[in-house]
Amino acid sequence: MANRDPGAPGSQYDWQNPNAKTFDFGRVFSQAFTSLFASPRLILIATGIGLAFTVLSAILMTSQVQGVLDTATPETFMLSGAYWGWTGAVSLFGLLLTVWFQLVVVQTSYASVTDTAVPNNTYGRALRLTVPMFITALIYVIVCYIGMIPILIGFIFVWPGWALAGPLMVLENKGIFNSLGASWTLSKGNKRYIFLLLLVMSIIAIVIYSITMGIGMMLTGINVMGGDPTAVFNMSIGQQLIYNGIAGIGGYFLYAIFASALTAAYVEIKTIKGGLATVGEIFN
Repeated sequence: MANRDPGAPGSQYDWQNPNAKTFDFGRVFSQAFTSLFASPRLILIATGIGLAFTVLSAILMTSQVQGVLDTATPETFMLSGAYWGWTGAVSLFGLLLTVWFQLVVVQTSYASVTDTAVPNNTYGRALRLTVPMFITALIYVIVCYIGMIPILIGFIFVWPGWALAGPLMVLENKGIFNSLGASWTLSKGNKRYIFLLLLVMSIIAIVIYSITMGIGMMLTGINVMGGDPTAVFNMSIGQQLIYNGIAGIGGYFLYAIFASALTAAYVEIKTIKGGLATVGEIFN
C-alpha cells in the first residue's frame, strides 16, 4: 500500500482502515464451546475410546505393580526398569490417543464453525495424521520449553505462533514443518489474541481438572496428591474405575476445548485474511 499522509483519504496501515476485519475474541471463545456439541455422536465415541484405554491401562498397570510390591519396597520398585517400562509404554500410547482425539475434534469443530459437512472418514483421517501431529507437538513443546529459559520467549512468542499447526495439518494437508511454518505466518498480527485465548483456556483447564481430581479423590477416599507416590497403586478395581473415569472425562474435555478453540481461531484468521474459501476442499 502506498505511503500516504495520515490526514489524506485512504489508509497507510490496515489498522487505520475502519472497514478492516479484526479478530473477534468473543466469537471465537463462544465457538470453542458451541462447536463441541455440534457432532455429539462422533465426539462421544472418540471420548469413550479414550476413557476405555485410560481406565483399562490404569487397572492393568496397578495389577502388575501390586504383585511386585509384595516382594519389593515402593522406593526400590519406582527406580526399576519394569516401572519405567510400563509407565513409558502406557504414557506413549495415551499421548498418541489424545492426539488422535484432538484431530477428530478439529474436523468436527471446523464443520460446525463453517457450517459444512463432517467428513465421512473423520476417524481414519485423524489416525493417519496422529504420528505426524505427535512429532509436530513434540517439536512444539521442546522449543517452547527451551524458549522459556531466556525470559519466557518461548511462552510468549512460540506458544501462540505455532498453536495453529494442528488445524493447518488437518485442514490444509500440511506436513510437519510446513504446518509449523504456515502457523507462524498465519498467526502474524494475531498472536496476542491467540496468546490470550490459550491463556484463558489454560485457566479454565486448571480449574476443571482440579475439580475432577478433587471429586475423584473424594469418592475413592485416596489422596493421590498427598505426597505418597504409591497411593494410586493401593486402589481397588472399583476405585480405579471411579477415579480414572472421572479424571479421564475431565482430561478429554480439556483436550477437546483446546482443539475446538484453536480451530475456531484458525477459521477466524483465515476469514480475516480472505483465505477460507479453499480450506473446505480438503473434505471433498
